[in-house]
Amino acid sequence: MADLEASRRARDPHILPKHLMMMAASGTIYEDGKLLVVRDNQGFWAGVGGWIENGETPEEAIVREVREELGVESKVVAHHRPFIAWNVTNGEMPIHFLLFPHALRLLSHDLKPDPAEVTGVAWVTPADLESYDMTPHVRNIHDLRLAEWLAAFD
Repeated sequence: MADLEASRRARDPHILPKHLMMMAASGTIYEDGKLLVVRDNQGFWAGVGGWIENGETPEEAIVREVREELGVESKVVAHHRPFIAWNVTNGEMPIHFLLFPHALRLLSHDLKPDPAEVTGVAWVTPADLESYDMTPHVRNIHDLRLAEWLAAFD
């Protein structure tokens, strides 16, 4: 007979920790051949996104992030393959990063950026992204996945 309690004990993260994982959701907003990017408080550009809060789905998180960062509502129109970066801290206790990317449509273009979260907003062509400062991780993700993400808008 199966023993559910023994199974739970064997999988207890305090006994056998597997991964410490940071989880985030991102959104690609692409209209008329241009991407919407935002600049953070440190001066780096990326698509809209942020941490998934406890109890949220990735879809709920990205819609909330658009609302918080840009002051408008949005709709998820496609889901993309998750992106995993292992040991982003290069630490003795490795911490990993799991990104849930989405394609989004804005329900309004009356953007009201929150200056506590966003210090700039721009619509740029994919080719022009090279001239925007991005963190190495964000640049890497864009280099690997942007063509796939843009295909969702065809």
